[in-house]
Amino acid sequence: MVAVDQLLAWHHARKILLGTSRQSRREMERAPIQHQPKLKAALAGLDIASDDHRLLGFSTLSDQYGGFFAGPLITDIVDEELYARLVATGLKRDDAHHLMYAVHNSFAWFVTMDRNFLSRSSVLASICSSIGFCKPSGLISKLSPSFAS
Repeated sequence: MVAVDQLLAWHHARKILLGTSRQSRREMERAPIQHQPKLKAALAGLDIASDDHRLLGFSTLSDQYGGFFAGPLITDIVDEELYARLVATGLKRDDAHHLMYAVHNSFAWFVTMDRNFLSRSSVLASICSSIGFCKPSGLISKLSPSFAS
């Protein structure tokens, strides 16, 4: 957690940009209600991946009086092929969402302490070559020389 605190300090000092996806908030909403405020507060100030859904089309309905309704058909799977490959590695669907959004939104690093990711990091790196994988402490090690003064 010391490393997480350091990354957050660098983020607040605008030395790095930290982000997450709306998937984090979705997962937090399934936590016991008494823990939700603290969990959600941890996301305060982080950038949210903006490209997290695709418009598939519209469902339309009209009536005999000229009334009309059009409802969007939206999916939260922004890259079907990548998502399928991630799930095929054994990642849980929620975890596959997190990584898919990070790759799709061109995040440089996927920082996690989740064993589901870390135990598959070499396989995931071969699928998602555009993004680095590490623990918070690993990113601190990589970035610290850049911030030494």
